[in-house]
Amino acid sequence: METKKSRSKAVPKQRRPGGRNAEVRDAVRRATLDLLSSEGFDAVTLPAVARRAGVNKTTVYRSWASPAELLEDALAELEALALPDIDTGSFESDVAAFVASRLKLIREPHATAILRAVVGAGEPHPALYAWVETFWKPRQREWRSPIERAIERGELLPSAREVPLVEMVAGPLLLAQLATRRRVTRPEVETIAAILVAGVRARHGAPPPRISPPRPRSPRARPNDAARD
Repeated sequence: METKKSRSKAVPKQRRPGGRNAEVRDAVRRATLDLLSSEGFDAVTLPAVARRAGVNKTTVYRSWASPAELLEDALAELEALALPDIDTGSFESDVAAFVASRLKLIREPHATAILRAVVGAGEPHPALYAWVETFWKPRQREWRSPIERAIERGELLPSAREVPLVEMVAGPLLLAQLATRRRVTRPEVETIAAILVAGVRARHGAPPPRISPPRPRSPRARPNDAARD
């Protein structure tokens, strides 16, 4: 007769790819974001993160040499929302998708808490400066933004690269989320995207390609006409 114990042996517990090591790294990243959002940058130390994650300190020290490395690794989890890879085929729909992605980032609980802490701190923490310089700026330079893709497609002039798209999108969303604490609606997202597209096109839109008129066809000499000559 098959017992409960034998059934549990027959069906091994499923682990995520990477096994125990991946689970520990995920726990440490979550603990880092939890500490950062609840207690601020100064609270993110290797021993504190280890306690929060429920792992041994030596486990953390083996994988991360400093709190700065921990922060970079944890904040990288938000990169896909911050700098999404968007290519829908047109500038208008790219910008609309980017606004929606940035709104999703701002609503992410850890990101919201971090933004509130940064905005309320007055002078940004040195760890934030270090992260911006070593992590954010290089990735933003490499990011193929909706503007860059529109230039490649011939929709915008190269001068459009001067447009601070990230800041222009984030501004109204941050004001609504952090200052007034109200939920941005779908029609408002569409309005923000439409205004941005119209403004960028008005200043940096590429002229439509010139289509040359068809050349008039020269009359061909007919064989009979040549014979009569």
